[in-house]
Amino acid sequence: MDERDGLDSSVGVDAAGAVAHNGRSTAANTGPSDDHTGPPDDRSRPFQPGAPARFGHTVGFLLSQLGYAVTRQFRAELEDLSLEPRHFGLLRAIDATNGATQHALGDCLQIPASSVVALLDGLEEKGLVRRRLDPGDRRIRVVELTEQGRVVLARAGGIAAAIESAICLGFDTEQRERLIATLHKVGSNLGITLGVHPSTQEERPSANAN
Repeated sequence: MDERDGLDSSVGVDAAGAVAHNGRSTAANTGPSDDHTGPPDDRSRPFQPGAPARFGHTVGFLLSQLGYAVTRQFRAELEDLSLEPRHFGLLRAIDATNGATQHALGDCLQIPASSVVALLDGLEEKGLVRRRLDPGDRRIRVVELTEQGRVVLARAGGIAAAIESAICLGFDTEQRERLIATLHKVGSNLGITLGVHPSTQEERPSANAN
């Protein structure tokens, strides 16, 4: 599931819905002016931890809850393609880099070389990728999608897009972009690399290991 591994896909938005949600109107504004000199709104002040929040009303809990639900659904729907979310992330990276080396893919996804090799072994066994010698330097092997790999990636991308649409149901484009920007800020606070899903970075034994 972000870009990448995660679920990075655009959602179609009804233009009328965008207008209905953006709070603007072409009618004359007869309400009070937004300009005021009263005390600042507490909501604009930096967050300061205080008394325990009410049940289920913390950012950390909500992100954990939502992340679990989305990952579980995405993983379940990818099973029909014999894929896991981390495979989807790697397939997308291979498609985007168009013949990158194993080393370059590892750098792109910030995962250990051993993990890249294990993941590619599994995808190659499924007939989704192939590794070939670089004509310019036969010491280097580059990775590319097979035709079957492109078909499977397109189907997996469709699954990701459908889940993204369900997540953003009722959002207009501006609301969705604001949410993404806010979540990017949270990711920055946690030191998470944009577009790299942590599950892809986990060291896991090869399926061929005894």
